[in-house]
Amino acid sequence: MSHNSSRARTPVCLAVSLALASGLVQAQQSDEGIEVIEVTAQKRAENMQEVPIAITAFSADTIDKMGLKNINDLGLITPGLETNNATATQTSFNIRGISTNDFGIGLDAAVAVYIDGVYVGRRGTSNLNFNDVERVEVLKGPQGTLFGRNSAAGAIHIITKAASADPEGQFKATLGSHGKHKMEFSGTTALGDNLNGRISLNRNKRDGYLDVKDSDEKYGNQNDWAVRGSLEWAWERAELILRADYSDIDQQARPAVTLNTTFGSGDPFGPIEYDFEGHETREAGGLSAELNYDLGDNMSFTSISAYRQFERGNAMEDDGSAYASAYFVSNLIEDQSQFSQEFRLSQNTDNFKWTFGTNWYKEDIDQTTQATFNTLTFDSLAVVQMGLDPRIVLPMGTGVAGAYMTMGTAKAQQAVATEIGRLMMQGLTFAQAQASVANTLINANLTKVLGQHMEQFDNNGVTESVALYFDGTYALTDKLDLTLGGRLTYDVKDFYLHSEPQNFFTVPFGGVGQVPLAVAFIPQSAQQEADWSKFTPRAVLDYQWTPQLMTYISYAEGFKAGGFNTLGEAPPVKEETVQNTEIGMKSSWLDNRLRLNLSLYQYDYTNLQQLELVGPPGGVPTYNLRNVDAEGNGYEAEVIWQATPDLRLTANYGHVETEYTKWQYFDWESSGSKVGQAISGMPENQASVWLDYYFAGLSGQFNLHLSYAYTGDRTQGVDGPKLAVLPFEQGSVTGLNDDALNSIKGYGLLDGRLSWQSDNHPFSLSFYVHNALDKEYIIQTGGQAMAVGSPIATPGLPRMYGVEFGMTF
Repeated sequence: MSHNSSRARTPVCLAVSLALASGLVQAQQSDEGIEVIEVTAQKRAENMQEVPIAITAFSADTIDKMGLKNINDLGLITPGLETNNATATQTSFNIRGISTNDFGIGLDAAVAVYIDGVYVGRRGTSNLNFNDVERVEVLKGPQGTLFGRNSAAGAIHIITKAASADPEGQFKATLGSHGKHKMEFSGTTALGDNLNGRISLNRNKRDGYLDVKDSDEKYGNQNDWAVRGSLEWAWERAELILRADYSDIDQQARPAVTLNTTFGSGDPFGPIEYDFEGHETREAGGLSAELNYDLGDNMSFTSISAYRQFERGNAMEDDGSAYASAYFVSNLIEDQSQFSQEFRLSQNTDNFKWTFGTNWYKEDIDQTTQATFNTLTFDSLAVVQMGLDPRIVLPMGTGVAGAYMTMGTAKAQQAVATEIGRLMMQGLTFAQAQASVANTLINANLTKVLGQHMEQFDNNGVTESVALYFDGTYALTDKLDLTLGGRLTYDVKDFYLHSEPQNFFTVPFGGVGQVPLAVAFIPQSAQQEADWSKFTPRAVLDYQWTPQLMTYISYAEGFKAGGFNTLGEAPPVKEETVQNTEIGMKSSWLDNRLRLNLSLYQYDYTNLQQLELVGPPGGVPTYNLRNVDAEGNGYEAEVIWQATPDLRLTANYGHVETEYTKWQYFDWESSGSKVGQAISGMPENQASVWLDYYFAGLSGQFNLHLSYAYTGDRTQGVDGPKLAVLPFEQGSVTGLNDDALNSIKGYGLLDGRLSWQSDNHPFSLSFYVHNALDKEYIIQTGGQAMAVGSPIATPGLPRMYGVEFGMTF
C-alpha cells in the first residue's frame, strides 16, 4: 500500500473514531442514556452493541428526522459507504472502495440490497424509497456467509414496519422549494382475531432546479409514487407474513453539463444546454411470503418465498450540450423478473446459537442498449481518435467520410481504395484523391450526413444460483464467544447477445451500392454459458469484557460470480473473491450516556471486475471487461454523547486507502497499468457531525436537528476513454481539483430541521433545509461522451427547504 503523512496520525484517529461497528440510531430524549436497536445482521434479532460486525443502522426516527428518502441519502452520513448517484434507475453503491461500474446485465453488483430478507440487487431497482421503513442496516465488509452471493463488499438491508393489532395511522404533507409537494400515509389495524394488516402510500413531485439556457423552464424534476402493504397471521406457534409493494418513477434523467468550452459554457453550475431531454422511468414491485414456525426448545424454522419484477428505461443526454457535432444519447431498456426461496433453521440456547439454511435464486433479464448520434458526431470522434484537442472543429463531414472508408465491409473498403488509386493515376496526390472520394461519399449520403445514426445491442441473461450455509456462535466461556460459518454457492449463467446494423450508406464505386455502417456496436450474435462456485468461510472471536465493553476480531470471505461483457462477445470474466480481516470495539460509558464504537480492517481483492470504454490506438473505443487485483485498509468510528437529557451529539469518521496490485492487459495493450493507484470512486476521508437539542415551548416539544457531512476528494471511474488533450484548462472547473486526475473536490453539506410536536393534539410541524449554505459541488464526471471529446459533470443539489405537517391518529 502507498503511505503518506496521514498514516502517522492513525493511532490518534483510532482513539477518537475507528469503525462504525454499531448503528447511528437516534433515540428519543431519555434519562436512561442512549437507546440500543436490535438488528438482524446474523439472521436473528440481537442487541446491535453485541453483534461483532461493522454495522450502521438507521431507525425510523432517524430516517424521519434527517429526511432520508432512499439509500442514496445514506452515503453522506455513513463512513465506508459512497453513493453519489444522480439517477434513480442506474445506481451504483460503493462500500470501503469496492463497487461494480458495469451498467450492463453481464455482471452483478458487489453490494447486495435486501428488503425484508429478499434480494433486490439489480442497479435498476435497488434504490427504492424508504416507504414505511422500520430501520435500515448497512453491513460493511464481506457478508458472504449469511447474505450470500454478490455481498463481497457488503450488504444493505431495509426492514419495513410490521402490521399491528393496535389501530394507528400517520399522515404527512410536505411543501417545499422548487415546487416540492409530497404526501405520505401509513396505517395498521386488526382485520380479524389473528389477522393484522398494514398499508402505506406516498406521492412525491418536484419541479426542476437547474436553469436552462434561453428558457424559462427548469431541469431536474422528480415524479414518483409508491404503495406497500402487508398481512400478518399469528397463531400460537406460527406466523405468516404476506408483503407486496409497487413503485413508479417517471421523470427527467440525470442532468449533464459538458466541460468542453467549444460545445458549451464548460461551467457545471451555469445554465445547462441540451438537444435531447433525458427521461427515466421505472415500474417495480414484488410479492413475498414469510413463514416463521416455533419448533420448541428455542428452535425455529423460517421460509421466505419471493417474486420481484421491474421494467425501466433510462434515456440520457450524454454529451451535456446542444452542439450538433457532439450529439450523443444513450438509452437503457430493461425487463427483469426473479424468484427466490430461502429455508432457514435456527436455534438459540445459552451456549450455542446457530443458523442453517439453503437458498435458491433465479433471474431472467432482458436489456436493450441504444446509442444515438448525429452523423456529424463522427467528426468529433475522429478528432479524439487522432489524439487532437477536442475543441478543434473539423470541416463538416470529415469524420463521416473517415467512418465510411474505415468501418464499412471489406468489399466497400476495396472499392474506396480502388477509386483512390484510379484518381492518383490521373495525377492527383494521395491526399487530393482521398479528399475527392470523401466528398463523393458525403454527397451520395447527404441525408445521412445531416441525420441521426442509431445503433442497438440486445441481451438476455438467465442466472440460477443455489447455496447452502451454516453460521454458529458458541460460548467458550461466559465472556468469550467463537463464531464459525461458511456458505457454498453455485451460480450458472446463460447469456445471449446480439447486434445488427441499423444504418446503411451508399458506395458509388465499383457497383457496391448500399453497405452497413456500425461504429458503436460491432455486429455479432452469440450464446454463452458459464458457471462458478465458491466456499466462503467466516470466523469471529468476541470478548465481552464488561456488560458495556466488547471487542472482536474477524476473518470473512466474499464471493461475486463472474460474468460476461454485455456489449461484445468475449471470454467470461473470473469470479471476484475478497478476504477481509477486521478488529473492532463496541462500548458504552458514563451510564450509557457515551458510546464509542471502533473498527480497523484490511482486505485483499482478487479478480475485481472492471468495465472500460477503450480500444486499440487509432480505433473506435468499445466496452471491454478486465480482471484486476486490489487491496485496501481503513478504519471507521462512531461517537454518540448524551450530554444532557435534552442534548445529544453524534460524530463519525471513516478513512480508507486502496490500490491496484495486479493489472490485466487487453490484447492491444502493453502499458497503462494502474498498479499502485487508488481504486476510483471512493473518498479517502468521510465524516459527519450531528446535534439534537430538545426543548419545550408553544404547548409542545421542539427538536432542533443540525448535521454537517463531509465527503473528501475522489477520482471518478475508469469506464471512459482517456483524452490526450483536455477540452478545458486544468484547474478552471469549479468542483474539480487541479491535479493529474482532475479529481472531484471534497465538499461539506449542512442540513437542518426544526420540529414541533403538540402536547395536546396529534399534530406536528417541521421546517427543514438541505444544503443550507448552498454549496456548489460535483457528483460525477467523465461519461461515455468522452469518446467524442465531451466529458460531462453532474452538479449536486442546491439549497432546498420546506415545511412538513404531520398528524397521527
